[in-house]
Amino acid sequence: MKTHDLSAVLHDHADLPETAHTVRMAALRTRVRRVRRRRAFVAVACVALALVGGAVAGLPSRPDSQPAKPDPFPEHLAGSRIVAQTSGRTPDPLALAFTPSDTAELTLFIGCETGTKSNLKAVLSIDGKEVKQSPCHSGSTGISTNETRELLVPGRQSVVRLTVLGRITSIDTTVEDAAVEPAEDGIAVRLGVGREVPLAEYPMPPAPPEPVEVDGLVHAADVVLRSDPADPNQPQRIVVPWRAITKTHIVVGSPGRVRVVVAGTTVDDMTSFSYTATGSLNGAVPDFPDLVPGQPVEISAIPEAQHGEWAVMVDMDG
Repeated sequence: MKTHDLSAVLHDHADLPETAHTVRMAALRTRVRRVRRRRAFVAVACVALALVGGAVAGLPSRPDSQPAKPDPFPEHLAGSRIVAQTSGRTPDPLALAFTPSDTAELTLFIGCETGTKSNLKAVLSIDGKEVKQSPCHSGSTGISTNETRELLVPGRQSVVRLTVLGRITSIDTTVEDAAVEPAEDGIAVRLGVGREVPLAEYPMPPAPPEPVEVDGLVHAADVVLRSDPADPNQPQRIVVPWRAITKTHIVVGSPGRVRVVVAGTTVDDMTSFSYTATGSLNGAVPDFPDLVPGQPVEISAIPEAQHGEWAVMVDMDG
C-alpha cells in the first residue's frame, strides 16, 4: 500500500474532531481551487481573444462596392417644388418614371457634379424621344420646353431619361455641335421633376444684414427704370417715342420677379430666388409691326414679390 493510500485509510477510520484549524484549512483550499479555476478561465479567454483579434486584424478591409448616393435636389429649387427625382453615377444613364397630374407648370432639372467649371454634354429624352441636349454642370439646370410639356401627358406614366455623352471641350455654335471627350466614371448625376410654386408661397432665403446693390450691373441705355427705394414692388413706367427694341436687360439683387412690358405686351421676364446681384439679357425682343416710329409708347417694369433693388435697361434701334 502506498503512503498516501495509508494516510487516507487512517483518516477515514479516525474519529477526529472538526477543529477551527481544519475548518480554516478547508476553506482555504476551497478559495485556492476557486482562484485557480478563475485564473485558468481568464487565461483561456485571453488566448481566445488573441486568436479572434488576430483573425480580425488579418482580414482584408472590404471597401463599399456601392458608392454613396449623390446628394438629392433640395425640396424647393428655382421656383419649383421637386416632386420626383433620382440620382446615380456615370457612365450609367438615369431613368425616372413619372406620372404627371398636369403639365402646365412642370420643369425638368438636371445636375452633374463635375467639381469644376467645366460642363458635361447630356441628352434628355422622354419615352425614347430626344427632347433636349444640354450642358450639365455642378448645381442644377432647369429645362421646360413646349416639347417636354407635350410629351408629358397628364395621367399617363412617362419615363424621363438622362444620358451623359461626354465632357465638352469646345462649343462653336450650339450644344448639339459641341465637341466632347469621354467623361470619367463615377461623376454624380441627378435628374428631377419640379412643379412651379406661386412666388408668394415660395420659401425665400433669409435676407442678408446689408442690402445687395445692383449699381455695378447697371449700364447706360435708351431707357433705364429703377426700383423705388421706399417700395421695391412699385411699378415703374415711362412713355417714349417708339423705336424698335434691340435688347432688354434686367438686373436684381434679391428674390422676386420683374417683367418688362412694352405697349401692353411682356417682352422679358426674370425671377430670382437668392440675394445675389445677377441679371438676365434678352436679345430676342418681338417686333411690333403695328407701332409707327415716333409714336408714344409706354414701357413698364412690373415687379412682383420683390425684396430689394432692381433695374431694367432697354436698348432701342437707332
